Amino acid sequence: MEITDPVMVRSLVRDEAATYLAPFLHDDHSVGEAAELLHLSLSKVHYWVRSLYDAGLLEVVAETRRKGRSIKRYQAIATEFVVPAEVLPSGHFERVMRRSNAEMTEALVAAAPEWVLAGDFRIHASSPTRGTQDRVQRASADRGDVTHQSMWMVRISEEEARELAAALNALRDRWIARSKDESDLTPYQVSVALAPMPD
Repeated sequence: MEITDPVMVRSLVRDEAATYLAPFLHDDHSVGEAAELLHLSLSKVHYWVRSLYDAGLLEVVAETRRKGRSIKRYQAIATEFVVPAEVLPSGHFERVMRRSNAEMTEALVAAAPEWVLAGDFRIHASSPTRGTQDRVQRASADRGDVTHQSMWMVRISEEEARELAAALNALRDRWIARSKDESDLTPYQVSVALAPMPD
């Protein structure tokens, strides 16, 4: 469903909106059921459900009467929401990317401080015109949790860049499909980017 209503757009672009909408995009749930699915506090989920309902993104699909407060079951008004680029707040994706990069750096530092903070700095050249700088892990360094971080530059054609982008998308989709989001397994943040270098 395409969303252009300003109130709905503001609600959808809030941090964590996707997390709190997820249970209701697939089926109807009570606040308690959603909190259990998300492994989050009832009060926090209740706050978000109320906010999403007030914005018109959730609707009450059933209500069970009981002593005290009745139990309402909510469902999203669509199974997917798309906000067109022209109605997004200015600089939305840039802010999301900056925050995501900062979170990735914090996660790497926390998981493998010996590697991230104390790795050796190296400059080398694979050819007389190709200099590279990178971080080298010492053989004795404790790498902590499973981590990986690398950046590199390749000189390839636009066709090869499209091939690489397709391979990266397939890799992303395969691992997302394997992810057990409802489990208590450790969440890992993965960040892969590809872009032509500016002149």
